[in-house]
Amino acid sequence: MTGRGEVFTPVNGGAEQRERGAAMPTLWTRMKAEMGDVEAQHALAETLRVADVAAAVPWYRRAARGGHVAAQTMLAFLLANGIGVRANPRAAIGWYRRAAMQGDVGAQNNLGYMHEQGAGVERDAAKAALWYRLAALQGSATAQVNLALLLLDGRGVERDEAQAVRWLGEAAMRDHPAAQFRLGLCLREGVGVERDPAAAEEWLRAAAERGDRDAQAVLAAPRRTGPPPVEGRPSAPHGVSDGGAKGGSEGDGEGDGGDGWDSGWPLSQAPAAFVFDPPPVGTGRVPPG
Repeated sequence: MTGRGEVFTPVNGGAEQRERGAAMPTLWTRMKAEMGDVEAQHALAETLRVADVAAAVPWYRRAARGGHVAAQTMLAFLLANGIGVRANPRAAIGWYRRAAMQGDVGAQNNLGYMHEQGAGVERDAAKAALWYRLAALQGSATAQVNLALLLLDGRGVERDEAQAVRWLGEAAMRDHPAAQFRLGLCLREGVGVERDPAAAEEWLRAAAERGDRDAQAVLAAPRRTGPPPVEGRPSAPHGVSDGGAKGGSEGDGEGDGGDGWDSGWPLSQAPAAFVFDPPPVGTGRVPPG
């Protein structure tokens, strides 16, 4: 896998889940798992994953083959990233697709990302946008950001900055720092929305308080002066990297405008800070939100 999404970790159940997993699996759970109970197989895998991901993989696989949606999504995640098992993006695509077709939000978003990056499947921004949209409509803030980035660049979809801002707003209201940062830039520069410096400052500070380094850099850096941004797109503040995804993520083709002026908006060319939704834990399907 390439891009900034690799920072996501597979341990996603939160403190409560890790606390539950700290205990050894009960004999009864293991017996039920051995007898073919998919819920027990998934529960056993979740427990083992805390200490030994490799030991959990066979149980995720058995539960996934039995139709357990959460197990399918987690198995796909592990295969895509080579965690506890040899990386196999193509196999990951198959498991993500099974879970996504059953409405799993995380699988839909992650399948979209695999299509966008061309991991285990031919690169296809249009299919990525389709899966992102399905997850976004179910309330996935991560998918909402990913869809917004495609809309800003017009990759796989018709370019629509106003719609992108609406999705960023949805995700920002869910406290997604990457969405808050990008929404702040849109408001500051008037991209897809009327310019509103006060609101922009609020969103940038909200993102910075949640640890978004780009937002922190924007607030710390003085405003640059120079020619207006190309096509009304926000300019990258001094000190903020372009964040381009490794492996050649498709951009809009705009380069530097010369004289030290960055005329593009590189943020829309990179995946969101956390491109993967956490695989659902404990149930066959994670609720939206």
